[in-house]
Amino acid sequence: MSYSDITMQPNKEHSVDLHSHTRYSDGSLGVVELLAHVDQHGVKTLAITDHDSIGAHLEIDSLRASHSFDSTINVIPGIEISTQFGSREVHIVGLGIDIHDDGLNCFVKNQQAYRRDRLQQYAEKLEKVGISGVGEKINSLTADSLTRTHLSQILVEMGAVQDPQRAFKRLIGRKGRAYVKAHWPSIEKVVDTIKVAGGIAVIAHPGRYQLNRKQLRELVDQFSSAGGEAIELSYPNAEPQMIKWLTELAKSHQLLGSQGADFHNPEWKWLKPGFFPSLPKEIEPVFERLSILTS
Repeated sequence: MSYSDITMQPNKEHSVDLHSHTRYSDGSLGVVELLAHVDQHGVKTLAITDHDSIGAHLEIDSLRASHSFDSTINVIPGIEISTQFGSREVHIVGLGIDIHDDGLNCFVKNQQAYRRDRLQQYAEKLEKVGISGVGEKINSLTADSLTRTHLSQILVEMGAVQDPQRAFKRLIGRKGRAYVKAHWPSIEKVVDTIKVAGGIAVIAHPGRYQLNRKQLRELVDQFSSAGGEAIELSYPNAEPQMIKWLTELAKSHQLLGSQGADFHNPEWKWLKPGFFPSLPKEIEPVFERLSILTS
């Protein structure tokens, strides 16, 4: 599903947002810009969770070391990692991670290398369907972690398609002419990497994977058995009946609840930092376990 296809549910402003992105992955804002933007929307605590990248947090560390970090936002070190669940890509967020953990850093570097290699495989397939020069464009990208969002933007800029949605539908999506099947690490590997780095593993936006309830139950079973501790139950476009069902599933596995806008770009008017439905009252919020909120 593309973000422009999202139908918004009634939103409420929240001061804690545990899912956001910067230019280090597929967000449009730099770190300082993002923090200023979320502050304007009432967010006081933000988890920056770039895809397979901790670059934003390394930058914040550098700013703090040089006494150049003047934001009042409580920043939670986080990451969003792609995993393999059957034939699907499922995202797991890590919250409260130690960004200097050696295992995490090695894992992230491998993920970034794989992402760049996969996009080059896309470029080769696109060449075969008559779209040349994509590989050179990919080589010029500076983000830590490259995604198909970057590739869709390249295709729009080259005039190969009119918009990112058509890029996914016709060329690079699961049914596209140039699709490259992904091979992500297992849920067990990702959860373990997050936990060893001191973080809490969270299933991101469970309603967006086009999984039926049987498959979602299997996903939660596998995630919980691997040591996962939380699930996002509050995010834009969360379908109320699905969230109600997932809440009962979360309770049966003693999972915490997480919340976040999954913000990427201020031009996407349907997504605003801090705006999403409230967490179900019967679920313990994961942010109550994050020491940055109580320190």
